[in-house]
Amino acid sequence: MDGIDELAALVAAMRVEPLDERRFRGPTLARRLPRLFGGHVLAQAVMAAGATVPPGRNPHSLHALFLRGGDPDLPVDYVVEVLRDGRSLNARRVTAVQGEAMLASVAVSCAVADSGPEHDRADCMPAPGPEDLPTLADRLGPEAHLLPSWWSDPHPFDLRFVEHPDALAAGRVRDPQQSYWVRAAGPLPEEPLLHAALLAYVCDLGLLDPAVLPHGRSWYGNDIIAGASIDHAMWFHRPVSLNEWLRCDQSSPIAHAGRALCTCSYTDTAARRLATATQEGVLREP
Repeated sequence: MDGIDELAALVAAMRVEPLDERRFRGPTLARRLPRLFGGHVLAQAVMAAGATVPPGRNPHSLHALFLRGGDPDLPVDYVVEVLRDGRSLNARRVTAVQGEAMLASVAVSCAVADSGPEHDRADCMPAPGPEDLPTLADRLGPEAHLLPSWWSDPHPFDLRFVEHPDALAAGRVRDPQQSYWVRAAGPLPEEPLLHAALLAYVCDLGLLDPAVLPHGRSWYGNDIIAGASIDHAMWFHRPVSLNEWLRCDQSSPIAHAGRALCTCSYTDTAARRLATATQEGVLREP
């Protein structure tokens, strides 16, 4: 499969199947890690929640607790609880389960577009544009033999890292921050809910990476360390489109007591902030 085929498979997996009014089933993919990818669960939870709110109301925030790793060979059921339906906000709690095992609890809030005071301080540092940066395959070519197929095979998203993604395998010591550009590997339908869900998927790709950079550790190559996300929060400030280039700036302000906090922001090519996320994860010796 090439990147466009991978993207089509991912979009198909986002079409969660309604089992009843408040329960949906999401398939997993041939593209997989040893544990079910947390971003996959986040994205399908967003789709399930969005299916229960009135048209024109799109996600503005999600807050997730990852409770246990999922089986990548089994589908996931999403049970949606209505917390509140207001004039401008709709709140949902989505529980992701496989059999009797609860994988995650995700609070999703959707809103209508409204008016009010506005300001935007994206604080983007100067960086090359995506067209001036190597593709992911070119970046990772020398390390492909160390990486799982998740990273070495064609990807559903075109990822252009500003710096080398040292946390994957190189393990070079540097400041706890990295940046990349991203867009879909092919054209996506113009569906705001789908784009929000896919950005939640993308956001979980490497968000813990900055936490290992100052220690010279990596996930798959030099001086390996293990990690897993335990909670995740995300805010959608403006409508997003993964048909366009988005820039992600990630950083990790602290790691302590076996846990690391990481943050990121997404901006468009005009440096307007589109989304913000935070994630806490555990870091453990393998």
